[in-house]
Amino acid sequence: MGKLLFKIMILSLMIFCFSQEAFTGKLSAQSIAPSTQFLKINNYYVLFTTPKAPYIDKNNRFMVPLRSINDLLGGHTTYDPTSKTATIQFGSHQVKFKMDSTEIVTDSNTSVMDTVPVLYKDSIFVPLGILTTQLNIHQEWDQQNKLYSLSGKELMKTPMMENVEDLDRVPVDNENAFNLLSYKLTMGREKIHLTITAKNITGKKLDEGIEDLNTTFIFNNSTTTENRNRKRPSIDKDEIVTRSLDMPYPAR
Repeated sequence: MGKLLFKIMILSLMIFCFSQEAFTGKLSAQSIAPSTQFLKINNYYVLFTTPKAPYIDKNNRFMVPLRSINDLLGGHTTYDPTSKTATIQFGSHQVKFKMDSTEIVTDSNTSVMDTVPVLYKDSIFVPLGILTTQLNIHQEWDQQNKLYSLSGKELMKTPMMENVEDLDRVPVDNENAFNLLSYKLTMGREKIHLTITAKNITGKKLDEGIEDLNTTFIFNNSTTTENRNRKRPSIDKDEIVTRSLDMPYPAR
């Protein structure tokens, strides 16, 4: 077959982890239950951000940890513990969130949100949709597939995203061949176990050797990818596929 024809939405599944000690062998095994919503940056799903996956709060806002903003969007973030204020600098724009406050300040203009930043395990989670609106980043919410998407060429210019693209240069004919339905992640002391469920939405059968669902794990700026020479079985039209794999933590 010489050429891989399909890829699951360029599904290099990205796990962003920022704690310096969370994955050094001191961590007891833990499981992250199947997700009910997903975040996507252009053609890449973002499944997990430490200390927990992005989630939708009670006000229907998509929440992400402040620590991940630098890597996801390419901005620069700081936090002032005295005023409890987080500042995100993105290009010429500056956005400020204050803990437990609905107030948001963008380029000196103050407005009111319908939710508040929250603290979880020493990480501040902020409403991503409100932030990206202030930064004029294109966003879409797919209610049927519970998929929150951000798009734009500028989002691929961060060092992390450039690194992922360098590892993911196999050409494909269809980057939207599958819909991701769920995943389950287990992080043990020495390896990561990931189970993914996705549906073939091409409207036809995929022959053996064509599917190109690949994963990329990122920890503390170190990256590991799975074996690209693995066996790729045929997939029927509309078939729901479950893949499980084990990967070691990246060497630092």
